[in-house]
Amino acid sequence: SDPKSLFTSNCASCHTFADAGSTGTIGPNLDQSSLDVAAIEEQIRKGGGGMPPFEGQLTDEQITALAKYLAENR
Repeated sequence: SDPKSLFTSNCASCHTFADAGSTGTIGPNLDQSSLDVAAIEEQIRKGGGGMPPFEGQLTDEQITALAKYLAENR
């Protein structure tokens, strides 16, 4: 799976992220995130702070790819 497509289909409605062209305002602006890949991956897996967990909805590989995509493209 393409991590940009994963973001668009699972995250863009809530988050702003310029690389994906999203302007969601429910969650934090991910262009301004300072989390490292491990912390991003944990947030995606477990959710928290109003964000639902995606563990069980996305595969481990998809979550890892998405976390790397977000860290590398902000």
